[in-house]
Amino acid sequence: MTLAGSPRGLRTFALPIGLLVLSLVALTLYRGIGGDDSFLRNLSIINNGKPNEASAHENYQPTNTKAPPPKYKPTATFAAPSVTDPFPLLSKSTATPPPIPEYNVPRPGLHREYGLSYIPPLFIGFTRQWPMLLQCVVGYLTAGWPPESIYVVENTGVQDSNAKGKLTLQNPFYLDHAILRKLGVNVIQTPVLLTFSQMQNFFLNTALSRSWPYYFYSHQDVLVFSFEDGPDTLERDGDREWFFYDEKDEADIMRPAAAGQPGYRTIYENCLRELNQTLERDERWAFRWFQYDHLTLVNRAALDAVGGWDSLMPYYGSDCDMNARLEMDGWTMRHRRVGIINDVSTVMENLAALYRDPNVVPRFIDPNPDFAPKDQSKEAQIEESKEGQNETDKELSKDGKEVKVDGKRNETVNGTDSMNIARSIEYFRELVNVGNDMGAYKYRDKKNSRNSWQNSQHGGVGEPYYYNPEGFAASFWILAEAGREVFRQKWGHRECNLVEETALKLEDQWLVEKDWE
Repeated sequence: MTLAGSPRGLRTFALPIGLLVLSLVALTLYRGIGGDDSFLRNLSIINNGKPNEASAHENYQPTNTKAPPPKYKPTATFAAPSVTDPFPLLSKSTATPPPIPEYNVPRPGLHREYGLSYIPPLFIGFTRQWPMLLQCVVGYLTAGWPPESIYVVENTGVQDSNAKGKLTLQNPFYLDHAILRKLGVNVIQTPVLLTFSQMQNFFLNTALSRSWPYYFYSHQDVLVFSFEDGPDTLERDGDREWFFYDEKDEADIMRPAAAGQPGYRTIYENCLRELNQTLERDERWAFRWFQYDHLTLVNRAALDAVGGWDSLMPYYGSDCDMNARLEMDGWTMRHRRVGIINDVSTVMENLAALYRDPNVVPRFIDPNPDFAPKDQSKEAQIEESKEGQNETDKELSKDGKEVKVDGKRNETVNGTDSMNIARSIEYFRELVNVGNDMGAYKYRDKKNSRNSWQNSQHGGVGEPYYYNPEGFAASFWILAEAGREVFRQKWGHRECNLVEETALKLEDQWLVEKDWE
């Protein structure tokens, strides 16, 4: 305001009066807003130019004061333990991954030795449970898969929250981009949260956009090894009857050379070899499964021919539908063997074990353990107390308990590089035993515990894009059952094996009545 030309006395009193009027106006506005500090907190000048968004709901009260209060569900009496970092060494900002066994290091240009012009990518989809994903990735790397060909597909629905480090380990959707970069693998992100079938179509679309006619994909709840110790005859949960072209092919697959011997091949090289052989032997092929779809080789042309995955079958039932349509259209699918694959629900206590760290005893932990019933017998309690003794000389067995391991392995060895092949194989045998026990543990309860690992993280409240973990799990099963119903309505049949059990043809989709009462 200007007071130029006003009498000196008026100018003397006008300035204080003006300031008083402005103060009264501000006080009136403040009280009109509600008499609290929300007005000031939401002034952008006070918050570095940004409104305080996090506190917008703090003082919210329901507007319907006549409605009865909500009735909340009972609070769980058992809380799963907090998730621990499975690879503490790599979590240090300056740390780098240890070296993998020298005989598993992939030869440069190995794909060209098998007639391939590009390195086929391996897609590993991720939605939740970071420890499981990290174990899966480290397993592939230490078994000899080149990091540059691994593509972790972040399908979390949290936008850039993980890329910017905004989530914490206890959040189910947490993913550590920095650690994956250290490991040398690629990370690509879906634009929104996708279901299983939608993510399969995302793999297909990515392969199409990058001109990859063939690719691999893996589930994140697997632990893989190469045949470092030669032949492996154990039948694991998830194995199917292997397909062989002839006796020579069977002998070559079932009696592989061990590490250090002529003809040794890693799981990666076996996959390249399988792709090469498939292209030579079969013109019309779709999938090559290496323990059903836990690790799968895909021919993009086959999926294009039948219209890709049915996105309206979100989860269960979508594979039955896809396999049936491919077979009806004349595309082959075979169960082949390329390495040791365990379908697991647990995580190794320290993933440095996969790098053959001599100071780490291989053992696994259940991220979502069953709690002991109150009426547990005294005998069982005594056994548990015994199991806690001498932990440094034990590893977990098939029932989750611990068994003795060879104490000689703990002799001082100065790093992985100085291990000779024989000593590395000795450690490898322990790893395989633990991996076998992890697979058996997952199937211990008539397969009822197979998906328990998905419920092992319960944090993240207040973090970006937070979603209640129990609500997410419940929604998953609702959608899964909806997908099964879509399958039943689409084919008029309830069971998975459409080709063997019905006379349906590809063009019969959505045109037939149900065949059950």
